[in-house]
Amino acid sequence: MKNLPLFSLFASAIIAGSVLVLAIPARASDDKDKTTTTTRTGTYTTSKGGSGTTSSVTTRTNGTVERKGTWTNAAGGTGTVQSQRTWNKSTQTANFNGSATRPNGATTSWQGTAVRTAPGTISEKGTITTASGKQDTFTSTDTKVAPGSWDKSQVITTANGKTIDRTIDTSVVGGKGTRTVTTTLPNGQTVTRNASFNQTVTQSAAPQATPSN
Repeated sequence: MKNLPLFSLFASAIIAGSVLVLAIPARASDDKDKTTTTTRTGTYTTSKGGSGTTSSVTTRTNGTVERKGTWTNAAGGTGTVQSQRTWNKSTQTANFNGSATRPNGATTSWQGTAVRTAPGTISEKGTITTASGKQDTFTSTDTKVAPGSWDKSQVITTANGKTIDRTIDTSVVGGKGTRTVTTTLPNGQTVTRNASFNQTVTQSAAPQATPSN
């Protein structure tokens, strides 16, 4: 299970999510007249004694969501994560991809599709390519439970057929957020990660397309 820490990287991960607090809910960018930038900085702790700091920037414009972030663990090692998601408003579907690089240089990547199945509910599925080259699959459901609060349920099936269950609960109120990730390993062991962060959201006019001659 040496690759497990990467699974907890993705918000908006997609899969995202642990240390980065990146998993801003997988909403579409429906307002084509504005660019929305969400900046998050925070800290995290784990049930295994880990801790660190996080930073991320998410930009939404013209149906596209881009995320970039970094985290630094207690030993001073820094990792990075980036992802892109493009929504089709007419079909309420999206394609997404991303990658995360750990402090030791190992990189995991992912890709998949998403569909809004009901107001406030988004289902996702896709594949993960681990640093060792193995390919896992995942399914997940994001549900908006209240303004600013999302719950995510995810199942990862590893290349050798074992399953990892994860729940991600995110809440943001007044620019302050909390996030809890609970991961249940194939052997039944449970690992938790708790994070808190400050969030700032700004809007600006979306860039206009340049007319072609």
